[in-house]
Amino acid sequence: MKSGNNAWLAMSLAALGLCFFATLPARAADILLVSSYDQHDACGRPQYEAVLEALKQGGFSGLSSKGYFLDQRTASREDFLKAVEQVKQDIRSTKPTLVLTFDDPAFAMLYEEVLLQKGTKMVFSGLNRRLEDYNERAAFLEGRSPVANISGVFEYLFMRDQLSMLEAVLKRPVNKVAVLHSTDAVGVILKDQILSELKNTPYAQRIVVLAAEDVPAMLNQARTINDDKSIDAYIPVTMSVLDPADGKRKTMAQLAPLLTRSIHKIDLALNSSFAEYGFFGGVSIDFYQMGSQTGFLATKLLKGGAIKGTPVEDARRSLIAINRKRMQELGIPHEKVNIHGGAIALGHPLGASG
Repeated sequence: MKSGNNAWLAMSLAALGLCFFATLPARAADILLVSSYDQHDACGRPQYEAVLEALKQGGFSGLSSKGYFLDQRTASREDFLKAVEQVKQDIRSTKPTLVLTFDDPAFAMLYEEVLLQKGTKMVFSGLNRRLEDYNERAAFLEGRSPVANISGVFEYLFMRDQLSMLEAVLKRPVNKVAVLHSTDAVGVILKDQILSELKNTPYAQRIVVLAAEDVPAMLNQARTINDDKSIDAYIPVTMSVLDPADGKRKTMAQLAPLLTRSIHKIDLALNSSFAEYGFFGGVSIDFYQMGSQTGFLATKLLKGGAIKGTPVEDARRSLIAINRKRMQELGIPHEKVNIHGGAIALGHPLGASG
């Protein structure tokens, strides 16, 4: 349903609050965009913004839209499920042309609902959980080819490139790398994906997995990492951790200072934005480019492309982000890392496409 350019402008503005903002409350939306986290999230926001730009470039600036931010990392379970139910009700009542989801929680809660709506297509961005796991629950793929109304872009973590870069910094083979993960759903999914990407590589036997269900447990594991001389570096995957001190869940932005003060070793970041939190950084997925991939796939479908001829893609682009201050704290000479000025250095890692 056409709505004019004012609807697109409203869509482009970040929404505040847990659930959603509506561009035209009285009319059905052509496109629903559902982000798993809040509007400032370091993983979700660049994907969301890139999709908007790709749709605009594709000539769809006149479509009406509605956006949702589910805030899964910090919202209570009750509020999260309430927000999800609102999205489901909108899907049933408005039957949108397209539903876009960002990251696993939104997709996991909505894809079975979309499978029931034959006139609606879904495109996902940034899934980390194995596609086979979702497909076992409700089939929509054969291999990576859609057999229903869902396709999208799977997030690739570039872990082999990450550890190759670590060895270049160390100037020797890596001994051990710790994966410090939260026990929430996303933390476990990411931990499993790291292990999956390193399976059948020389690094598979060099990974130490440590779990943290709350902040005290995380700090205890941090001391273990810092004191173990066989561990060269660690990967922080503490996506959402309960802090018993105030009963609230803390995300990476709040946890990073605690980790960097406790661990005097290279912190390998999954997200380039995590380097801004104080971690060393390294090779990571380019979330904006992954969102662009998703957006261009969506425009193909909106132009009449057959979803069954649109297989699931892997994210193709990565980048290097290094925190210069953290390098200095760790005593890493500048010549070991290619830095071209500024506190954060960005570039393409060895072996990455794009």
